[in-house]
Amino acid sequence: MRPEYVTALMPPGVSLRTFGVMERMAAWRAALVSGGARPGGGPWRVAPLDVLFAAVLGVLAALGTASALSERGLRLDAAGCALVGVAAAGLVARRAWPLAALVVTFAATIAFLARGHPYAPVLELTSVAVYSAAAWRPERVSGVALAAVTAAYLSFSSWTGAPDAPEMGVPALAALWLVAPWTAGVAVRAYRRVRTRAAEAERLGHVQEERLRMAREVHDIVGHSLAVINMQAGVALHVLHRRPERAEQSLQAMRELSAQALEELRVALRSPPGTLPGTLPGTGLAPVPGLDRVPEIVEAVRRGGLAVDLVVEGTRSRVPAAVDLAGYRIVQESLTNVVRHAGASRAEVRVAYGPETVSVTVTDDGTGGLGHDGDRQGSGHGLPGMRERAASVGGTLEAGPGPGGGFRVLAVLPRDPRPAGDRI
Repeated sequence: MRPEYVTALMPPGVSLRTFGVMERMAAWRAALVSGGARPGGGPWRVAPLDVLFAAVLGVLAALGTASALSERGLRLDAAGCALVGVAAAGLVARRAWPLAALVVTFAATIAFLARGHPYAPVLELTSVAVYSAAAWRPERVSGVALAAVTAAYLSFSSWTGAPDAPEMGVPALAALWLVAPWTAGVAVRAYRRVRTRAAEAERLGHVQEERLRMAREVHDIVGHSLAVINMQAGVALHVLHRRPERAEQSLQAMRELSAQALEELRVALRSPPGTLPGTLPGTGLAPVPGLDRVPEIVEAVRRGGLAVDLVVEGTRSRVPAAVDLAGYRIVQESLTNVVRHAGASRAEVRVAYGPETVSVTVTDDGTGGLGHDGDRQGSGHGLPGMRERAASVGGTLEAGPGPGGGFRVLAVLPRDPRPAGDRI
């Protein structure tokens, strides 16, 4: 992340060094909770929360097993207690190395049963290990592990006769003890995969939206600037020998317009994704252009030789930055289309401030009409881009032949800049 963005996002009174320490502490805390990759890369050798989880399960399994044995008049001896501890200790690695955890936990459980101890809550430790293997390893790998563990358990039960097996029988116990946790783990892994894909799709959607936004910004900035510069260049060539002072004025206008376009491009390209150009404080970027700069656009077009009238109705009050930028770009693109394609001699820009809406209207007396796709002839994606701008703040845009001839663009933008689908 660029330093200026980090500075803008820092809480007031927090230095850059302190902010960096806070970020590192947050990363370590997230890794401790998840038991995943540690900051800087590489897996955890021991996940602290998994140690706590295994210890709690070990204590519960030991207490439950001791209680089950006491009901039969038996005691949990030291060897049996140690095997329960080994089975629980294997769960420490249940997310870092789930297959190894399964082997250790299952082997300790079988050794516990082989000592003649009856079936007891210690079996639940193996169920947790099977679940973890299915949740943290691919289905094919965990499925092979499940088959191996199930075969080993059935072989052990067949060899010993399973005299203390519950009344449900060995196969049913295997299904409950091994297959059911594996199925749950596979389901959790599938859910996690779907959630990850959905998050990735959402991220790609945001990236695509940002690309479209940037393309629209560049199109409007460069398209308008080149159109007016081309018009000024034509004027300069036309009066170069007869009125050199007028040619000098056109060249000066071209210089100012190109500098302004470069500055707007710099602001648009350096603004953080998802923000309006120049709206993030502390970045050192110029503020976002708005309707208060419409007179500059009008004056630039006038210098090129097109008569443009500017009419402002109502009192300008504070307008949200998104609406301000949308109105500015719509006027800019509309005048660009007039210069490029209308063949007009006069145009009018009308900005009307209402209590709930701001409307901008651009009309001309030219002959340019609409193409087959509803766009102005030769204007590419200009009108669709303006419609998208209006819709992005919950507004509407109409474009077509004017009532008295020529062409008219009318955009009505709400002062409450919400997408159309969110407005009630």
